[in-house]
Amino acid sequence: MKYAGQTYTLNYDPLDQQINFDGIFRLAGDDEVANVFAYLTTIHDAVQGTLRLSFRRLRYINAEGMRTLSLFVAFARGRNSLQLLKVVASGVLAWSVKLLPNLSNLWERVEFSVYDHNFYESQQLIEDTAFIPLLRNQTRVLWPHERALMQHHGLKRGMRVADICCGCGDVPLLIARELKPSFVVGVDHSEAAVSYARTLQAEFGVHNSEFQRGDATALMLDDHSFDFVSCRLSLQIFSRPEQILRELMRITRPGGRIYVTGEDYDLIVAHPEEAAIRHTYERTAALAAELGIDLRNGRKLYGMLNDARLEAIRVDQLVVDTSNTPREDFAAMVEQWRNFATFSVGSSLKLNDQERDQLLAGYAAHLRTIERPNGYTTWTTMVCSGQKPLAHRAE
Repeated sequence: MKYAGQTYTLNYDPLDQQINFDGIFRLAGDDEVANVFAYLTTIHDAVQGTLRLSFRRLRYINAEGMRTLSLFVAFARGRNSLQLLKVVASGVLAWSVKLLPNLSNLWERVEFSVYDHNFYESQQLIEDTAFIPLLRNQTRVLWPHERALMQHHGLKRGMRVADICCGCGDVPLLIARELKPSFVVGVDHSEAAVSYARTLQAEFGVHNSEFQRGDATALMLDDHSFDFVSCRLSLQIFSRPEQILRELMRITRPGGRIYVTGEDYDLIVAHPEEAAIRHTYERTAALAAELGIDLRNGRKLYGMLNDARLEAIRVDQLVVDTSNTPREDFAAMVEQWRNFATFSVGSSLKLNDQERDQLLAGYAAHLRTIERPNGYTTWTTMVCSGQKPLAHRAE
């Protein structure tokens, strides 16, 4: 059951007993307030137990909108038939965190929550400002190879591009500057990363781009509005990546391409000292898994895109090695990952000194391999893309 205003929609999902508020909830006049109120009360009378109001994709609400919600809460309190009225907001929308908790003051059965307060298990580590230098070093190593791969997977001049979970924003800006799309938007949940991206944008002088703080499972982007949508090295940190893929599908135009990448630590090859290095990355992957990070995610991307019913799926391996990458850049990236694994992840999981020393020894072996003139090692990222079916034009 759906109600559509000029700038917003209210859509009731009976499976979750949830009303989803989308768009800009700007009500004008008593008639519109009465119509929305009637819709809400009709849903209320059809529900037993708990009713959810989700504001995860609502960009704005005006005073009349808040008045309507207050009237609805008063109505629900008077009927006294619901066990609970759950109000769900997104932390990326400052207005919702400020205004919506006031509804809890109107009835003790209103429960307010911020959906993405603990968005994913490793959120505090990934969204810390200390993670930004790691991302910058990684881009320095990967971009010279990924630039051509993105073009091979369908990114062309003049396209509208969205990079979801864009991190510190350097890759969207490189896309804008070097591959000449008409427009690029980068979205990330980290406030620190988006702030850094906007600073970098000003320094780069890139004008055909913008950055948003957003929830990758409830993007503030229009349906079917981008030709090429990427999500790089990010599905691996979420426990339910299919939720993000659904959003990538929604914002991609029919016939457009969705491009995802993921790491696979089992594909790291090194010689000499291979045994020590292999053990370290196996242990790192196991520790990361305890925080919900899947460092063997790369091999699963094809299946994810196939399950999402994408067509014309392409798969490649982006292989960084000591023959195609400056050794000092390769070493700097490994050092950053060493620090993240042994100190950030290690501290979070309370590793003891012996466990930390074993990890450090393995990373030291990898760095020696990189620095040796005759040493050889790889760092492999899986790259996968697929086309959104043209049949989605009918949606």
